[in-house]
Amino acid sequence: MDSAPSYKVLVVDDDPADTALVCKAIHSGRFPCVIDRASDGIEAMEKLRASPFHDHHHLVLLDINMPRKNGIQVLEEMRADPRLRHLPVVMLSTSAADRDVAKAYQSGAHGYVTKPMDVDDLFSAIHGIQEYWFNTVRRPVD
Repeated sequence: MDSAPSYKVLVVDDDPADTALVCKAIHSGRFPCVIDRASDGIEAMEKLRASPFHDHHHLVLLDINMPRKNGIQVLEEMRADPRLRHLPVVMLSTSAADRDVAKAYQSGAHGYVTKPMDVDDLFSAIHGIQEYWFNTVRRPVD
């Protein structure tokens, strides 16, 4: 019997409580996921660059407002790197500012989700992201 594919998700957020909730939401979804975490943009880039090309992340959930290197800087760096530019990135931020949304898409984000304050709404948003990226869209075969 074949086991279900496991998806690798990198959650990049400097808020430990937000990270814990997002990870809990991911694990409660219908798709089996292996979660990697980074607490800021520098750590995220280190983890992404350390991954072998054949074992890349299937999805990056990236906060915007972080110390040391913000999400937009990470996104721009990823899009400039031939080994990382293919990775789907969804910005997951408390910011609902139009300028942040516009900048994220201009920098190469595949999506932008404002983190809901309500836990049930956050879980629904995360499950929607999973459904879209792991079931609905078709991506090139690795």
